[in-house]
Amino acid sequence: MAAIQSQESAVSVRQFDGGRVLAARRVAKLQRSDLARLVGASKDAIGDWERSDTAPSPERLPALAKALGQELDVLFPRIGPPDLKDLRCDAGYTQLDAAKALGISRLPLSNAEAGTRPLNTDYVEPLAHLYKVKREKLEEAQKRSFTKSSARSPEDRPPQTLGEKISAFLQRKPLSDGEIADAVNAAAGFPAVDAAGVEALRTDSRDSAEVQASLPADSLFAGLGAAFGVQPWYFAPGELVERQILDRLQFLSLMRSDGVAVAARGASEGVSAAMLATLSEVLVRHENASRPEEG
Repeated sequence: MAAIQSQESAVSVRQFDGGRVLAARRVAKLQRSDLARLVGASKDAIGDWERSDTAPSPERLPALAKALGQELDVLFPRIGPPDLKDLRCDAGYTQLDAAKALGISRLPLSNAEAGTRPLNTDYVEPLAHLYKVKREKLEEAQKRSFTKSSARSPEDRPPQTLGEKISAFLQRKPLSDGEIADAVNAAAGFPAVDAAGVEALRTDSRDSAEVQASLPADSLFAGLGAAFGVQPWYFAPGELVERQILDRLQFLSLMRSDGVAVAARGASEGVSAAMLATLSEVLVRHENASRPEEG
């Protein structure tokens, strides 16, 4: 049975093979329910893993190997040396759990693992201790995280500017500049922009800022959303989206005496762990920004 990648990473250095897990469980004389209890998963999840329909998240692999009485490197062979994320997963921590253990927000770990900002030197030694590796090994892993980041092509990162966002959606739904202009004008209620203006927005030209300034922001985002069939906030700057989220959370906290529910009534799905982590990150960042500096 072919090895598959972990669900959390498309470039995981540890290979997961459900057939090996099934064989190891039988050798250990464990029922699926026994293994599920030992690793904190459902019996159905164990079955999915053994059939290689899905793979456990990388930080689950150490506990899975331990429960099966196998060495981690034997059951889930490593391909290449570890980066920061690999060290964390080998220690059995989620990013959020590691941050809590250090008493910090998740953002520094997220930035370092993504290769966008190195760890504060004050965090290096405690993190090495948490991961049970030497400081030198952790610093080498951080260098590899940044090497991977610099090797990524521009297409690998999410679109940042308004022009990049429009271009990304055009790949899914080809529209002319005139058609986009019509949608924006319909949202504005008057002829606010023409095809040339949309071209300026799409290409992030020097005229883009002038075109945006001439349009009501809500109409621009609403029109783009209507044109491509997505929510308007896809096109809004990240800071504006965060501010709107915080305003809505504040409103909900005032309206609900029992707080904000994770799963909305009538919703088919709750808020994922990744969404909660992102929300936590936003709240920490705005809390730190509003806190007066110590003099």
